[in-house]
Amino acid sequence: MKKILFLTYFSISLFGLWAQQFSIPNGAVLIESTEFKNNGVPYMIERRYRLTSGEILYAYYDVEGSNSITTQRIEQPPILALGNDINIPGMPGYREFNFGNDNRKLVQFMKLFKLGQRDYRGRVKTPSLGDEIFRPWASGNNRDEFKLLLDLYDETWALEHRYTIMGNWVHAENTEIIRVNRYDR
Repeated sequence: MKKILFLTYFSISLFGLWAQQFSIPNGAVLIESTEFKNNGVPYMIERRYRLTSGEILYAYYDVEGSNSITTQRIEQPPILALGNDINIPGMPGYREFNFGNDNRKLVQFMKLFKLGQRDYRGRVKTPSLGDEIFRPWASGNNRDEFKLLLDLYDETWALEHRYTIMGNWVHAENTEIIRVNRYDR
């Protein structure tokens, strides 16, 4: 019985030391702090931090005792938080989603947000890798770059495609992208 009691206390002590080794990374910004209560008595604090990578860190603190971090978890940022804000002084600016040369990821993103290109009849079909606007132009050592831009003034979208020729960027095309409730067949 003494051995079991000793192992239990030893395990709890090790777990307590292990739990205290969590720390908040430098550059993390506190977003929200919530106190959980049971019959009006606080028992745990949850704090959300935004990391420099854009991920959200959840840290849970034990209110009783040492108030040390007991556990933490990290979530990936929401899709819209992945874009970079382009600020234009005195104007709303843009949010830019740079997909590099990964047109597959771009097509999936457009499907998630129900974005597409209007055809000559005014219909919008589901984006596909076979569409002309997703065709890579670069060859050999050259690179393509696909950027989806959201205008923060009126929430319109544009697809910018550019590529390199012998290391110099060349503008290929801009395409108007629209948001729809459903795609036409």
